[in-house]
Amino acid sequence: MSVTLPKELATEIRSISPQGVTSSFFTEALEHYIAYRKQRIALEKGFGAWKDKSHPDLATPEDSTAYVRAIREADRERQQRLEGVSGK
Repeated sequence: MSVTLPKELATEIRSISPQGVTSSFFTEALEHYIAYRKQRIALEKGFGAWKDKSHPDLATPEDSTAYVRAIREADRERQQRLEGVSGK
């Protein structure tokens, strides 16, 4: 694969990427960017899927906060039970 970059961008990449690891620099950067793009696409596709009328129990920020805290607490309790089982 051949890629052409603007001179300024190529210069900046050379200034922060040690010689000999440019390919791995691009690989890592592109992996991060692709994950970002996939997440953004998924968020755009899902936008509007949540209907307030379907979730009246989560109408306010306080409701949402309480919901998340309850999930976290249930997870902590589950983890403690699992640790008790594996510790026997």
